[in-house]
Amino acid sequence: MFRILLISIGSLLIADSLFAASLCSLHLGVIMPAIIGLPLLVLGLFYGPITAFFGCCFFGRLIKWCMIAAYSLFALLFAFTTILTLSCEADDGKKADYLIVLGAGIKGEKVSLTLAGRLDRALEYLNENTDTKVIVSGGQGENESISEAEAMKRYLIERGLPEERIILEDASTSTYENFVYSARLIEEAEGVLENVDIAFVTTRFHLFRSMKTAKFANVDAFGIGARGVWYTALNDYMRECAAITFHFLTGSI
Repeated sequence: MFRILLISIGSLLIADSLFAASLCSLHLGVIMPAIIGLPLLVLGLFYGPITAFFGCCFFGRLIKWCMIAAYSLFALLFAFTTILTLSCEADDGKKADYLIVLGAGIKGEKVSLTLAGRLDRALEYLNENTDTKVIVSGGQGENESISEAEAMKRYLIERGLPEERIILEDASTSTYENFVYSARLIEEAEGVLENVDIAFVTTRFHLFRSMKTAKFANVDAFGIGARGVWYTALNDYMRECAAITFHFLTGSI
């Protein structure tokens, strides 16, 4: 029974990675399920020989307990970071002078499903707050034929937003740079950042880290949550687990 459980979980995690890879650009959240699932699948398929090896010598026992420790630590970190992420609340009701849309990858020249959700939420907010200008923030990554900012601009214009309300920030390659470079554009336009109300749109799973990153970048901004893609939720939250853990360890949030 335990062997069947290992094979099932391992196979499902690998299948999840393959499915996510077909929908969006490759990133840590896409490959993490496969990294976690492959050892489980191998253990399930070769359960007898591997468990015999675990019990035959010191090296085998060491590998066994290292695996148990690694999977237990990941489970605890995943639970902790997911609770942090889910407990973060957006502040959708406030009015902003500038709205920053954080990039989330594109395929070719088209925005990803996650980024489309952020842009749709931005459009809702911009239609309710007609004086607000929007900064589309995201540079050009590998295997992307245009910048994320340009793809976002086209998406918004196609859906009726006037081009004069859109400001491009197409140099950033991280959430930290999204905030720093967007703040520079606002400062260039306004002279100072004081008394300028800034908001940002990101997916709900990304709100906690984005708020911490904005604070670390010395940008006073409030967050607006966008819907996520339910069938890539595991990948999204795994990616956040790794990112939040990394930023906490490096002191960058």
